[in-house]
Amino acid sequence: MSTAAARRPRTRGLMWLVWRQHRAALWAGLALVVAVAAYIVWQRAQMVGYMRAHDIDGCADWRDFCHGKRIAPRRGTDPITDAYFHLRDAYRTPLLNTGRLLIALPALIGVFVGAPLFARELETGTHQLVWTQSVSRTRWLAAKLALPLAAVLTGTTVLAVLYTWWWRAARVHFSDIAWGTAVPFDATGPAAVALAPLSFFLGAAAGLLLRRTLPAMVATLGITVGVQYGLGALRPHLMTPRTIVSDATGGFARTPSELFYTSWRGFTEGFLTRSGEKVPSDRCSSAVGDDAWNRCLARLGATKRQYEELHPVSHFWPMQWIQAGICLAAGAALAALCVWWIGRRPTVKEPV
Repeated sequence: MSTAAARRPRTRGLMWLVWRQHRAALWAGLALVVAVAAYIVWQRAQMVGYMRAHDIDGCADWRDFCHGKRIAPRRGTDPITDAYFHLRDAYRTPLLNTGRLLIALPALIGVFVGAPLFARELETGTHQLVWTQSVSRTRWLAAKLALPLAAVLTGTTVLAVLYTWWWRAARVHFSDIAWGTAVPFDATGPAAVALAPLSFFLGAAAGLLLRRTLPAMVATLGITVGVQYGLGALRPHLMTPRTIVSDATGGFARTPSELFYTSWRGFTEGFLTRSGEKVPSDRCSSAVGDDAWNRCLARLGATKRQYEELHPVSHFWPMQWIQAGICLAAGAALAALCVWWIGRRPTVKEPV
């Protein structure tokens, strides 16, 4: 053996085994992260360059002014309006589609990384070889989880940071996209990062409990989609909404920009009584015609003063951290479940 070969450090132990088992998936994940990251950087550079070249950087939509001139609601009015509409046509769809890809990423991680992690070994019986060595089951579990989890956290953090960077440059131009909807909320910030380990632990727990790869993958996909849907329904209630009230004629003097309404099906609004109590509009949803509507409101004691409950853009980051905390707490509970389960496994070899 040469001197150089003798001095070369040799990787041994469980971490080396885990790397050997999952190196193909890890390299594939790295390639995916690099490709998506490069696409985000390229798209953002193209978008910002276009805005600066046509002097529309910072201009919003047709309801706002751009350099003292209101943007027209249709094409063919002036160069600024045409440039603004081209910006929306060229960059709005890539922004949304990339966000949808990042939302799907946690489910893919859970299905193709988390679920087979233990299910494949339990299904084939290869775990018995490790368990008969001098390695404890808890240490085996920790080693199997550590390397993929580190890769998942690193990759999703990089993509979430880059997508947040892109979204912050684009949001003023695409103000019709509410910040609390799935895109961009679940694709940006800590909320996007925390969804990935939660799905990963969901897959790992499913693999341990079901002990079959395909059923574990199917269960992980269904549960992850359900979790994401549930988080979307819960999101409007993570913080107390702000209530704005109209004047006596029903007109609102000023409505905050970049809103997210408190109902995922629309928005919460209604009328106030003379005592200040709220009468939601859906209380009279069965009324047909203006006369029936007015009689219903009068019967409930409603006045012309209206209210709306909404989340201003200042709630974005607090709600991001609240949702991330929920996901991380659920992920920690699933990790504890995996540790508890592995300690209760029988010591005798089971038939496969």
